[in-house]
Amino acid sequence: THTLQEMPRGLTDAAGFLVDWDGCCAIDNQLVPSAALFLKAMQTKAVIVSNNSSNGVEDFQRILLKAGIEMHREQIILAGVEALGREMEIGSASTWVLANPRMRLLARRLGLSIECEVPDVIALLRDTLFTYQRLEKAINALAGGARLIVSNPDMTHPGCDGRLRPETGALLAAIRACVTLADTQIQIIGKPGADLFLKGCKVLGQPPASLIMIGDNRATDIAGA
Repeated sequence: THTLQEMPRGLTDAAGFLVDWDGCCAIDNQLVPSAALFLKAMQTKAVIVSNNSSNGVEDFQRILLKAGIEMHREQIILAGVEALGREMEIGSASTWVLANPRMRLLARRLGLSIECEVPDVIALLRDTLFTYQRLEKAINALAGGARLIVSNPDMTHPGCDGRLRPETGALLAAIRACVTLADTQIQIIGKPGADLFLKGCKVLGQPPASLIMIGDNRATDIAGA
């Protein structure tokens, strides 16, 4: 609600900012006007660090550019994209991507197998087409020892008109209700884990203590910071 001139001195003097997206900068990928004003003024000092697993970096760049905000690829760090990257690093040919069609297309473009009858590695993103059949296939693969890469643990994120949008964490909860996962079997990429935060610090060339995290979720943004 503040103008940039009214912002507390500690904010304007910060070396840089790590900024959440859903519920903070945007609602259903529609930029909040005050957030757009902030990002435009601080675009060289800000990195978006988001648990979003529904969109790619180019999607964010298009949204920002419409508001006159130009951010480089490395300034947009997304849990979904990072999860697909982690699956690539493992290098298994027997992979399966649980995600919305947009992110499955991105996975295919990255060279990942998005369908496998008996996968060794499953990437779980925000899958808006999640079904009983997908759940059954996933839990049986995991019961057989498959590894699970999860983009983010959020249960929901805020949508327009105060509506709640189910998130990746809700799908993970369904899986956990059916099968016990060993600690070595599962890796959660997004906040509140340190990986996205530290990558943002590296992009800005600053130590964590010199940056400010701006977010709306106490369990992920604030606890992680």
